[in-house]
Amino acid sequence: MYTKEKLNDLYERIVKDIDISNELFDDAETEYMALGQWIDKETPKYKIGVYPQGSFALGTVIKPFTGTDDYDLDLVCEFAEQYDLTAEELKCSVVKPLLQRYRKTCGDIEEKRRCWHVEYEDVPNFHMDIIPAVYYENYIKITDHDEDDDTYDYIGSNPKGYIDWFRKRMDRRRKIIQEQYCKDHKELITCQADIEKLKEYHYKTPLQKAIQLLKRHRDIMFQDDKNNLKPVSIIITTIAAELYNNEDNIYDTLCRILLGAEQYINSHMVHGKYYINNPSYTGGETENFADKWNEHPDRAQSFKSWIQKAKNDLIDAKLYDYSRLTMADSIKKSMGEVTQYRVFTALAEEERKSIAEQRTKLNPATGSLSVTGSIPVSKNHHF
Repeated sequence: MYTKEKLNDLYERIVKDIDISNELFDDAETEYMALGQWIDKETPKYKIGVYPQGSFALGTVIKPFTGTDDYDLDLVCEFAEQYDLTAEELKCSVVKPLLQRYRKTCGDIEEKRRCWHVEYEDVPNFHMDIIPAVYYENYIKITDHDEDDDTYDYIGSNPKGYIDWFRKRMDRRRKIIQEQYCKDHKELITCQADIEKLKEYHYKTPLQKAIQLLKRHRDIMFQDDKNNLKPVSIIITTIAAELYNNEDNIYDTLCRILLGAEQYINSHMVHGKYYINNPSYTGGETENFADKWNEHPDRAQSFKSWIQKAKNDLIDAKLYDYSRLTMADSIKKSMGEVTQYRVFTALAEEERKSIAEQRTKLNPATGSLSVTGSIPVSKNHHF
């Protein structure tokens, strides 16, 4: 039998398993800073900065469900001005050669619509998606390649503003968690400067953790997707952050997001078209994250079908009646076999140790085992 507290504990364990390690996070930071410094030295004609965007910057990165430490590191390569470069010149004639010269690549650099996908031989844990961009009136203009017409253009965006907006959506809860973290680690934190240096991966909010769970659930559901129906992370993240109301646990946050997502989508339609706008970009034409839904309605329907599946797998009332074995099977199907094995193996080992130390007790009212029961459980020697 499960309670909300047990479900929340289970989700906390899953998030811990699918999250990037502190060491790899630091490695990622080292890699993009090294790339930025190298590009700056190699281009005296231009003033350029390299910084993260996407899941690394938002604290919502997850490892691949195969269990490997192989992450996509999304970066912006921002030029201080346009330098009279067309979008094609910036992307293909300036940025691409720099990335090719930086280090030995694993095969060819792959062009995507708005970025270059790069894999370097001596950076084994990361793939880099690098977006060329130019600064423009408090925003940036990024390169956009229309593959059908084989044309290039600049379009507006604001990744730094999006990060600021995202943080504000969880600011109250983040401060509470930070304060608690500082209390729990006061022997390591002696002054305000130490607090300001704290990296955010030390204290994730329920919003960030819920998004990580949803992204993993999506990856499992669409692992065989060949029709580009897999929900994109920016839409998941935007809807989740818009709906978040500073809940203090993962389960309630998932309920808030999953129960409100479809209504949010429908309420933001205009004249029968989908609009999930970038809340941080107001420079000229609105940046609509759901623009492809209007061209391919099956993607919108796929998103809604995924929401229904996630509700059924993660917050449905039937979960409270699951046995340990039934829950393990459910998690295997929704979160992946590798994660299911590691999480439930750790749970079994903790339970075995607790019984051996006679900390586990039986609750006669519910028949459940926990440290809060009243009847001690005898050691089992497995004779």
